[in-house]
Amino acid sequence: MLRKNDGLTLIELLIALAVSAFVMAGLYRTLISQQKSYTVQEQVVDVQQNVRAAVDRMTREIRMAGYRKELLATAGQISTFTNIITPVNNANHIEKGDDQITVIIADKAISYSLQWDDADPDKPVLVRSENGGPGEVLADNVENLQFKYTLNDGTVTDLPVLPESVRMVTINVTARTNIKDPQLSGDGYRRRTLSSYTIVRNMEL
Repeated sequence: MLRKNDGLTLIELLIALAVSAFVMAGLYRTLISQQKSYTVQEQVVDVQQNVRAAVDRMTREIRMAGYRKELLATAGQISTFTNIITPVNNANHIEKGDDQITVIIADKAISYSLQWDDADPDKPVLVRSENGGPGEVLADNVENLQFKYTLNDGTVTDLPVLPESVRMVTINVTARTNIKDPQLSGDGYRRRTLSSYTIVRNMEL
């Protein structure tokens, strides 16, 4: 006797389609989640690399403060600055904290500070300027720049009364990602903070 072969019924076909759609939706959500995670991690790596490069440059130049300081002593000032180290607290009122430091190296007055980006007025950037010239952007989305000063008597202060008594400078930089992470609570930005300690070699000479 021949078997009856009618194929799939409409109900069976609908069930199969529904299961397939459910599986595809799950795979799609997984793919999107992995893509977002990759994008966020890529941004975090970029933030860390940019901030590290900026802090390394600041550390090197702050360490050199006072090199050939006889030029400052002879001229009396370098680009209006009269001290080897000139600290300023909350210089431009950018984001959470924006200290500024200017150091004299030979005939150059080098300043580090925060400012709003020219192309994006809502983006705080870390800039380096030389002899009062235009700022060179070193890192984007830097929302906190803080300096602490250790004096020759061991005192730690935000604003030394006698800049020539500074022996060590502590740098703290906090930066955030450019794009928000929708899975992160709060404002959605991931942040990284980097600190560095540098001895001002020429201040003791």
